Amino acid sequence: MVRGWGQGWVAVVCDGMGSRPRSEIGSREAAKAALSSVKTLDFNADNKLVVQTLYRSWLERLKGLGVEPRDAVTTCILVWGMADGRFRYAHLGDGMLASPVATISTGRDFGFSNETTGLGLSKNLSDWEFGSSALQEHENSLILMSDGISEDLTDPQAFSHQLCNALVKKTQRQAKNWLSKQLNDWPTPGHSDDKTLVVLCQK
Repeated sequence: MVRGWGQGWVAVVCDGMGSRPRSEIGSREAAKAALSSVKTLDFNADNKLVVQTLYRSWLERLKGLGVEPRDAVTTCILVWGMADGRFRYAHLGDGMLASPVATISTGRDFGFSNETTGLGLSKNLSDWEFGSSALQEHENSLILMSDGISEDLTDPQAFSHQLCNALVKKTQRQAKNWLSKQLNDWPTPGHSDDKTLVVLCQK
C-alpha cells in the first residue's frame, strides 16, 4: 500500500505467514493499520508509540472481523516520510528495505535460521528495526519487498538501481503491468513464495 496526504506519505509491505490460516487477513489489516497510525501521529513520534498505535489498531481490526491474532501473523515493513525527503522506517520480520545505494533494513529473524517473527507473535520492541534517512541520500528511490523477492537477491543495490531506471521511463499503468510480468516470470526455478513489491521512485 502507498498513500500520500498533504506534506506526508506512507508505504507499507506486509507478508502474511503462510502457516497461519488467516494470514491474508492479517497482512491486509496490518497495512491499513500502519497507514492510519502514521497519519494520526506526529512525524517525529517515538518509535514505541508508533508500534503501540499500529499494533492496537491491528488488533481492533482483527477483533471486528472475528479473527484471532495468532491465526493472522504477518511481517511488516513500514516507511513514512515528508515532502522534503525525510523518511523513517519500522521493520518487523523478514523482507527488505533497499535503495540503489544501500540495503537499509533486512529485519530480524529469531530462533532457528529460517524462522521469522511478526505481528501476532512479537512481544518485544527489540524485535523491530528502526531508522531514518532522506530520499536524497538514496537516489530518491526506495524498494520495499517481501522475502519472496529479497531472499533471491545477491545484489539488492543493483536490483534497485535497474528497477528504478526501468520504471521512471514508464507511465503508472505501464509500470504496474511491467512489474506484474516480472514477478509472474520470476526466474528462480520452483520458487512459489509470495512476491510483494513497492517501488518509490521520484522522477
